[in-house]
Amino acid sequence: MRKILLLLLLILNQFCFSQNWERVLGLSNRQEVFSHIAESYDRGYLILGRLNDYPDSRSWIVKTDINGNILYDFILGTGMGVSQRNIPECLLSTQDGGFIVSGSFTNTGSTDIGIMKFDPCGNLEWCLHFANPDIAWGQKIIQTPDGGYTMLAHGFERYPSITKSDLSLFRLDANGNILWIQPYAERIIHPLISDSHGNDFIITSDGDYYIVGSCGWIDTVSGASITKGIIIGADSLRNEKWISILTGEEFEGYISIASLVEKNTGNFYLGSGYTNGNTNPTLLIADSLGVILLDSIPLIPDFGEYVPSNNLFGLTFFNDDRLFTMTQMSDHPFGITGCIAIHELDTLGGWVNSFIETEATWPFAFVKTSDDRFLIGATSLEYQDIILIKLTDSLKYDTQYPFALDHDYLCPEPIVSKTIDLSSCEVIVDVKDIPTRKEYEARVSLIPITPAPNPAGDYVRFLLENTEYHSKIRVVCYDIQGRQLAELPVNSGIHETGLDVSRWRPGMYMAVVYAGNKQMGKARFVVE
Repeated sequence: MRKILLLLLLILNQFCFSQNWERVLGLSNRQEVFSHIAESYDRGYLILGRLNDYPDSRSWIVKTDINGNILYDFILGTGMGVSQRNIPECLLSTQDGGFIVSGSFTNTGSTDIGIMKFDPCGNLEWCLHFANPDIAWGQKIIQTPDGGYTMLAHGFERYPSITKSDLSLFRLDANGNILWIQPYAERIIHPLISDSHGNDFIITSDGDYYIVGSCGWIDTVSGASITKGIIIGADSLRNEKWISILTGEEFEGYISIASLVEKNTGNFYLGSGYTNGNTNPTLLIADSLGVILLDSIPLIPDFGEYVPSNNLFGLTFFNDDRLFTMTQMSDHPFGITGCIAIHELDTLGGWVNSFIETEATWPFAFVKTSDDRFLIGATSLEYQDIILIKLTDSLKYDTQYPFALDHDYLCPEPIVSKTIDLSSCEVIVDVKDIPTRKEYEARVSLIPITPAPNPAGDYVRFLLENTEYHSKIRVVCYDIQGRQLAELPVNSGIHETGLDVSRWRPGMYMAVVYAGNKQMGKARFVVE
């Protein structure tokens, strides 16, 4: 009898393990549209979507276990109507186990950039709402090694009456403090560029930035604006090094670049589309200066009535020699979306393999998971549900794990589903005092020093700024003859030090702050 029970358990276990990994998220009486997807620190998954349509749109975050079973969900924004209406774009798992969401708010009568940061337990830590006269929204967001964030934004205008750029990078520290806002492809610098739009960006191991998207290119003969793909290169200080526009006869019809990824050769793979009636997904390879080395239209086969259409989205390398991407699959000769597919290509753009999902459509995205699988998120054809599919690297259905993992182990209490009030979000109206990247770098390149009190009695304190950006800091005090009287070491991130001057002669002294051997700031003080 025991042997029979053991055999039944083994058969049942094998049956559970062999189930195809596919999930449908949503309620029958509610609209759910997919936005983005990420893997959590505990190997579960975070799915970002949108509930309902105007004026009741709200962001929806679903946490699942490794098998796609729902653990809990959050709705961002209380009530109904436009008071807390928000539309999500991107979700990123953060270094502290939490997550951050970028997108837009629309409760001011316009569409404004929004950023929301949550701790590992789903509690709102900080929230920023950038009020702006033009239509704008936050897009892809990346966490930097220092714990801060860089976000690609569209439509944001710092100085609408002076110049315009529809493409900007926002830099924030880990606590949501705005460090700088840097526009790119500005009309005042590039008069032939208009309406630039960023679709994707990366930060390389060298700290350089590369942005891709589309723009209007002014034809100098006809004066017409022609939509073209754009590549922007910026150095580690975010200085705009070069801009490459897909102009010329050889790139006629390349109206956008949707995604990019860096290969270990130092070249960049760009997901684009060649438009000639229908839009054929196209792979471009560029060097670090934006020079196109290769353009290839992958010969992705038709699947019944469906043909590949639009751009190559979400380019991702698997072991740096296998390239994966997603496309729309059209059932119409002019590229109207029918369904979606994920493809494997070789490093020259040759087609290798595909998986097509006929019950899902745009928006969609996929992520390579820590167990070397691909998790796809997409929207049902009726725009009523979110579909999740997990595949192996051979683009076959993955199977479910026969065991449970310990999820949300950073949280002391079980997490419950809830609606999160966004009324506490900080609304930023005037951004003219927020520096550009260059202005910010100039500010933090120095260490201002302030003696206090001044004049001093028995003890003087030295208040220091920007020490977190420097190392090997020391404050050296001199008398009026230039003789050194004291030296105080200061650790990075420490903003105050002090000195007993009770035995000093009354008079004028100089405090100089150094980082290494470079003078970073100085101030006079008096001892009474």
